[in-house]
Amino acid sequence: MTRIALISNPRSQRNKQRMPAMRDAAARHADLLHVELDDVQATAQVLRDLARREVDLIVVSAGDGTVQKVLTELLNGSEFNRLPGVAVLPGGMTNLIAADVGLRGDPAQSLDRLCGARSNGVRIHETVVRPVLSMQRTPGEPPVHGMFLGTAAFYHGIMAARDEVHPLGAKHHLAAAMALALALFRLVTGWRGPNMLLHGERMTVDLGDAPPQPCDYLLFMATTLERLILGVMPFWGEGAGPLRYTSVGFPPRSLWRALIPAMRGRPKPWMGACGYLSGRTDECRLTLDSPIVFDGEIFRPEAGVPVVLRADRRVTFLRC
Repeated sequence: MTRIALISNPRSQRNKQRMPAMRDAAARHADLLHVELDDVQATAQVLRDLARREVDLIVVSAGDGTVQKVLTELLNGSEFNRLPGVAVLPGGMTNLIAADVGLRGDPAQSLDRLCGARSNGVRIHETVVRPVLSMQRTPGEPPVHGMFLGTAAFYHGIMAARDEVHPLGAKHHLAAAMALALALFRLVTGWRGPNMLLHGERMTVDLGDAPPQPCDYLLFMATTLERLILGVMPFWGEGAGPLRYTSVGFPPRSLWRALIPAMRGRPKPWMGACGYLSGRTDECRLTLDSPIVFDGEIFRPEAGVPVVLRADRRVTFLRC
């Protein structure tokens, strides 16, 4: 029988209100191992304990940052003989990962259905095997594993959301929508406000297909997700690899005309020549000074050291 463990982060935004219901749901299933992760730095030790207990399905009730930490520790030499499956419950602010490969509906009810079905030998969920986005900031260091990365204007937009949108009380997808609307308004009108979104970041994007040259970029994003929230999926183009990327040069040309086609992943023929580029690759090297947002967590690159992005590891997710 599959042995299931639940890792929940009581400090994740959505979990702050729902932990009593999650604890009640976990208590209803005697075979479920429930670990409340008060400190994400304890993730490695928690996973070592679950490996010793021969857990083969890990349910994560948390935000994207905690899911990233679990994926990172699992893929960076955990003690599992066989990599366990992962099920994600939306417990954070925006929950991009859960929106694509997670369990739908109320988290406590989803946990009840999952555990009940497993104990009865009933399959109610599908499994999807997905590549995971890996980021290595310095040679020799263990990579960080997650699903969505953005920098330049994406970083400034996230900062605007934290400073100006979340204090208004907006949560979850509404907060993401309001932050996106604020960022886009500033971009298309040229109004900078206290967070300077409308300026270029000098970086080198090396896709291995041509000699890289440093250029000014408004935006760079990469992901292994197949859908985002609110119907937005700003990735298109062809390529052999599983890593999707999109870049926008600075200054952005014809931004008003490009905005909707880019957000829907349906570019117009003229957009490539105007600096709106997207495709797929196996590896990308970024040399930049701008902070990187990776699954909601902020990372700062080392000056002059390329950040290497790959998507050569895979994880099995349970999704419904």
